[in-house]
Amino acid sequence: MVLELLKGGKSVGQLTKERGMSEALIYRWRDQAFKAIDGAFNGNGGKTEAGLTWERDRLMRIIGEQACVIETLKKISEIR
Repeated sequence: MVLELLKGGKSVGQLTKERGMSEALIYRWRDQAFKAIDGAFNGNGGKTEAGLTWERDRLMRIIGEQACVIETLKKISEIR
């Protein structure tokens, strides 16, 4: 939808009528797309430092959870 808007083929008004979405949502998505595009050319994928920290922390939690699962499965396999 954002691509249609950026191509200039349809106005925000047309897209809201066709998709049943609010203009605010379409503008938010457009702004997020612009930020991501800008970030892609500046090397950070459009993420702020806080966003990158949050993403790193999220991934570290996933790694920790997976390590626990692996250890549990190892112990179960040793019992059998």
